[in-house]
Amino acid sequence: MLFFRRWQPVKAISFDLDDTLYDNGPHIARADAWMLARLRSDYLAGAMMDADRWLACKRQVLQQDPERCHDVSLMRKLSLQLALRQGGMEAGAAEGVAAELFEGFMAERSAITVPAASHELLAALARRYPLVAITNGNLDLVRAGLDGYFQGVYKAGEGQRMKPAPDMFVQAATELGLAPAEILHVGDHERSDVLGARLHGYRAAWLNQGGGDWRRLSQLPDLMLNRLDELGPLLLGHE
Repeated sequence: MLFFRRWQPVKAISFDLDDTLYDNGPHIARADAWMLARLRSDYLAGAMMDADRWLACKRQVLQQDPERCHDVSLMRKLSLQLALRQGGMEAGAAEGVAAELFEGFMAERSAITVPAASHELLAALARRYPLVAITNGNLDLVRAGLDGYFQGVYKAGEGQRMKPAPDMFVQAATELGLAPAEILHVGDHERSDVLGARLHGYRAAWLNQGGGDWRRLSQLPDLMLNRLDELGPLLLGHE
């Protein structure tokens, strides 16, 4: 643990989810593989779908409206519809199939393995602090077994822009009834989490499990963590 500012107690904690509380990459890769396999095996319109064609569909959907980048669920549904229409499926049918595939993807995507240490830390912190989640992703917290810890969950999409935009940080602080400086945001991403938190008045804890060089950051966090469990002694003392 490395401090960049004098530590002052906080009254609430916000957490990023993906790659902070669990390793997200393998789960997304597995869910994408499931989705592409279903497209190829179950639907004639998706028989030629592969990773390159899927990426091209996502790019086309984003080019049509760049603001869609703030809603990963909407992006996936629209990209699925486009892929099926390009394969010859009628638009109404493509919308229904895309919705079904999206639900299956979400089940796969949210079947994550959360380390026991993350569960233990969240349970201990939740006994002392209000906890909220602020995420650019679309994890189903119930399916993931993380729904019992947070008083509020803020996800990008449906008008809420992704971090580092202020939207979710402002809403969380408002609903907690706290000044941003009374909230510690914990996350792994240099821009979304560290920059986002600092720009909008939060305290910031950068989870740097990859050994990144803090001198490359555009904004310094209040502290840098090498492991998530380092939060326990800092925030809970000898509990």
